[in-house]
Amino acid sequence: MQLKRYTIGSLILMILVGFSVYSITTESVSFDLIGIHFPNLPIAFWVVVPLAALYLASVLHMAVYVLVGNFKLRRLNRDAEKMVDAIRDSLLGVTERNYVFKSDAYKLMGKVIDNSLILPYETLHDIGNEKIDEALTLLSDVKANKKVEIKKFHLANTTSLMIQNNLNRYQRGELTADEVLSRHEAYGDIVCQKAYESFVKTASVGSVLKYKNLFTKTSLFTFLSRLNSNDNGIDMSNEEVINIIKNLKMNTNDFIDLSIVLAKNMIPEQRIRLFETISEQCDDAMEAYFYTLYDLQMIDTANELLNNTSHDEYQIFKAYRDLKRANKHYDIAIFFRRYCN
Repeated sequence: MQLKRYTIGSLILMILVGFSVYSITTESVSFDLIGIHFPNLPIAFWVVVPLAALYLASVLHMAVYVLVGNFKLRRLNRDAEKMVDAIRDSLLGVTERNYVFKSDAYKLMGKVIDNSLILPYETLHDIGNEKIDEALTLLSDVKANKKVEIKKFHLANTTSLMIQNNLNRYQRGELTADEVLSRHEAYGDIVCQKAYESFVKTASVGSVLKYKNLFTKTSLFTFLSRLNSNDNGIDMSNEEVINIIKNLKMNTNDFIDLSIVLAKNMIPEQRIRLFETISEQCDDAMEAYFYTLYDLQMIDTANELLNNTSHDEYQIFKAYRDLKRANKHYDIAIFFRRYCN
């Protein structure tokens, strides 16, 4: 009930009651109540007083509940705004989120959203909320490799969206490898490693080794494939190569891969010495040493080494040795196609 209508209705009721009582009796009365003396006034007046008191009490009661309701409504509105921000951050992949929701209606949803990453369908472009629509547009544009204004979202460089946008910028030529590598803290490992893969193709040895902590298997093999090459060739000793390899955790297959890569340009003697030295330091490189020997037709040396191994070791190479003894001549590389692809 609106306060204005309630007030008018109450006044009409008080007037009618007072007029009715006054029409019955015009007498006046005075009395004492809890030590207070009340003056001599018409009985009709004293009948209306409780009605007026009831009106004031009811208005006060409604005012309290309206105030409480307003507080609840404001709390809901604030939580609704926080929920919009939480959904936007979830869309953008923000990792550090801790929205505190006051109302029970939002606490459950807020806890789920705070610990989730929302991946909308590509058909979702807008929902009518400015903040969320901006996030949806940004997601779509970054995925489409478009140039975007991403700074206003204040995203950390570790978020997947920021990483993808920086990769897009690098792909479009807006960033150079030198810019990325010189600001590792600004672009992060993924973007720097991607730039490094291109950087190692042409940069000098000194420049490449300056960022050697970014070496991956891909970038390492790309770099070492330049040894003695006619195109952007480099010159490095075996000791320098081994020092680089030590920074990576390479397994048996990786060492075989490395031998295949180096076979293109490295001098055979240097290649043999390299894997001989590595195999002495790391057992996982022994198969790569066998591969190198057989690939370079160092049959006697390889067979002699195999003869000093256990029966169940290096079965592929022993099978290859037996084929050679039976005058079945195959390229050792066909046994390792899975590494060459």
